Amino acid sequence: MKKIIFLTVLAIFIQTSGVWAGDDKETAIKRALCEKGNSTACFKMGERYRIIERDLKTALEFYAKSCDAGYMTGCTNGGNLLAMKGNPYSKEFKAARKMYTKACDAGEDPACFNLGSLNYKEGRQKKALQFYLKACDMGNGSGCARHKRLSR
Repeated sequence: MKKIIFLTVLAIFIQTSGVWAGDDKETAIKRALCEKGNSTACFKMGERYRIIERDLKTALEFYAKSCDAGYMTGCTNGGNLLAMKGNPYSKEFKAARKMYTKACDAGEDPACFNLGSLNYKEGRQKKALQFYLKACDMGNGSGCARHKRLSR
């Protein structure tokens, strides 16, 4: 009997704990700030939709807003979502390339690494090597390892 009561209380707790996933006060504030052009707020909303809500389409919209407003990790994360969605030479890969390029040019080493990976998947090994080396020069260990392996 105690086990049934415990499971019932647990089920109620789990159902009601979902309240925080809605547009609570803090989320409403972030959403409003994002609409006013705050890049950090847009990025945090993108993270929320990607991680908590698992709504990748909406997450991508917020990442794109943060990228456009100058938050480079938003460009990288948005590029990741697009690259996962597409395949070589697709419109998603082209859009991911654009976001990665903006972030890489601004010094975001994961974006440079990801540009290397996009180029490699499209059969452009020389270009891939250039971006892996650029990521390596920025301190990205994975970029160094990939560059070393492909340079053999």
